[in-house]
Amino acid sequence: MKFRTELPPLKFPFQISYQNHILLLGSCFSDNIGTFLTNNHFNVLSNPFGTLFNPVSIANVIKMTIDPTLFTEQYRYFFDNRHVSFAHHGSFSHQNENQFITQITQQWHNTKSFLEKTDFLFITFGTAYCYRFLERDLVVANCHKIPNTKFEKFRLNIEEIVQMYQEIVQKIRQLNPSVKIIFTVSPVRHLGDGFHENQLSKSALHLAIEQLTDNKTTFYFPAYEILMDDLRDYRFYAEDLCHPGENAIRYMEEIFVNTFFSQETKEKQKEIEKENKFLNHRPLK
Repeated sequence: MKFRTELPPLKFPFQISYQNHILLLGSCFSDNIGTFLTNNHFNVLSNPFGTLFNPVSIANVIKMTIDPTLFTEQYRYFFDNRHVSFAHHGSFSHQNENQFITQITQQWHNTKSFLEKTDFLFITFGTAYCYRFLERDLVVANCHKIPNTKFEKFRLNIEEIVQMYQEIVQKIRQLNPSVKIIFTVSPVRHLGDGFHENQLSKSALHLAIEQLTDNKTTFYFPAYEILMDDLRDYRFYAEDLCHPGENAIRYMEEIFVNTFFSQETKEKQKEIEKENKFLNHRPLK
């Protein structure tokens, strides 16, 4: 008897090793896998601008990484005694304007240097819904607790996402012709949008990615299906019943390892994992 549907083994025409550089941008998959890769001493840069959810904001930081002059005054705002960026997560806000700009400028430089030598770029879409700051007609990465009356919510359609990322992929390849781009869709449900609306949003993301992948230089990793179809049980969710729980994250890591790592890389990763456990072990007093 079978009590769950398991995904067939995933196959990609490449493997990830400790010699590679890996950049992750976007929603929770980028955070979780980024943490796993960082803890296991890979050459990784995960969400250097903070967690980003919608395709427009992810596209914006890629374009600004390649050309930092695109980060204009339009994206900077002063609210609640802090300088904030509509292109960044709230962690980049600062009371001091000079420090705020210096921090962001340095991050553009660091990320561009990393993107130029990146072997694998993972882009995770979280939602097709965006918030437009009405005062400036600007799609934002984060509302920074500014009153919601100042924003308009809308959903991207498939054609908009495809057109946007055809341009983005071209720009990335001009900077780094050899990089492989792997798209994913976050399995986190955005139920604040509504149950049906969340399904429409995820469907738009999947259909757009289908048009963007050629399985030669652009690919899809089924993070969404692993949680929604394979695990498919609330015991694998966190308390909010929307985000993956610890067991689901560990399972996702296992599939990631078995999909992308060679035997040599797996063995080295296991050794590092053992060292981490030893270093983090605190003897009982």
